[in-house]
Amino acid sequence: MTSSVRSSNYTCNEEEGANLQPGKVPKNSFGEQSLALNYRSADGSERVRHFDLLDLDAKTNVEALADSILLQELQAAELERSQGDSAEEKSTPPCLSSNSKASSSQDTFSALKQAIGKLQSKLREPVKKKFYLHKCYNSHILPLTNVCFDRSGDRCLTGSYDRTCHVISTNNAEVQHILTGHDNVVFSVGFNTPRCDKIVTGSFDGTAKIWSVSSGQCLSTLYGHTAEVVAAEFHPLHDQAVATACIDGKARIFDTESAQELQLLSHHGAEVITARYSRDGQLLLTGSFDHTAAIWDVRTKSCCHQLRGHTAELSNCVWNFGGTLIATGSLDRTARIWDMRRLDEELHLVSTHSDEVLDVSFDAAGKLLATCSSDCTARVWSLAPLEMLSLMAGHSDEVNKVCFSPSGCMLLTASADNTARLWLTETGQCSQVLSGHESEVFSCAYSYAGDAILTASKDNTCRVWR
Repeated sequence: MTSSVRSSNYTCNEEEGANLQPGKVPKNSFGEQSLALNYRSADGSERVRHFDLLDLDAKTNVEALADSILLQELQAAELERSQGDSAEEKSTPPCLSSNSKASSSQDTFSALKQAIGKLQSKLREPVKKKFYLHKCYNSHILPLTNVCFDRSGDRCLTGSYDRTCHVISTNNAEVQHILTGHDNVVFSVGFNTPRCDKIVTGSFDGTAKIWSVSSGQCLSTLYGHTAEVVAAEFHPLHDQAVATACIDGKARIFDTESAQELQLLSHHGAEVITARYSRDGQLLLTGSFDHTAAIWDVRTKSCCHQLRGHTAELSNCVWNFGGTLIATGSLDRTARIWDMRRLDEELHLVSTHSDEVLDVSFDAAGKLLATCSSDCTARVWSLAPLEMLSLMAGHSDEVNKVCFSPSGCMLLTASADNTARLWLTETGQCSQVLSGHESEVFSCAYSYAGDAILTASKDNTCRVWR
């Protein structure tokens, strides 16, 4: 039996009828501050247990926190054994070696301390760190659509109107694979985090495809949609299922190995632009041009609630890390925050933007929300109670994308003024302008570790900043 500890501090038109611009359909981006205990049981199966560290700060006692997590894991393992549901559950607890429980527990305690320490060190990093251009990629012959990092930050994916997805090394700018096979624009790209050994692409040809990262070969093609697929996302706990969103007004869930459709989600009355799993994979959140978002229970295959209140198309909808809150942004110039315990009306209404809200994003702890708009500004909101914390004013054109740094102390924005900018979250002061693109910057992202930034532009290039 083997075990390891992972620390998590995550910071994603040519075609008539799509009515979408590159980057307008948001990619999944992680903002979690958590720890995962990864182990292999006696029968060889791999398991992962997650522990939220949303209250971790620079003053937290690391040893006491590690001791508390280890105790939780030992208690959980003991409970599993006592229940005796199966021989698998009766196996030795993941933290304990069958030969020497005390020794293994001490090893695990040390690994926990090290992982928590790494997270804590990120929180202590200076907020005015500067980023410099590392690489510029211009391997596509037509404009880009969406981009994303893998977990290590060593690779990125680029989708394009040239009908391909490129797998690029961020270290040496080498194109490792060109994924060909789609018959139209590749609009959505993503990895199966955290393994990142598979890729999913969604295309205007009405299909999604699963690819091998190592070989670049297509593993399966997912058929069923009748219009442009604009979002695709792997199940968060395994890579055996993919959820897709489509301009045909439907979302679907597919088995990635058999390519069989598992569920058809058809409650929306207009184009579906995003499909996002909750962290445990039991719920799916979809956003639509019908002015609503919907929450689906994957287990019962039913729509359990529809979030109503917006008066125009949605631009994005996202979960907070704990899955207790949902944020929706809309072209009606508002953003709304919804509490999962009371979904009949919004918990908070953000209505201070003077133009369309184009993106929304939670910070790692789910205590802050960022919004950006066609009014050329971004704003950060404290959620308990709702209060504007800072206003980011400085872009000269609409702000398309917004995301927090892993520690939450910085905000990254992408704009149609050809730049991306870094801002201090608490004050709204601009810390750095990332310039050099020759056209609209429609997407931006932090790497998992927060030590790199990816920007994508309509100038057919993406840039990595370190």
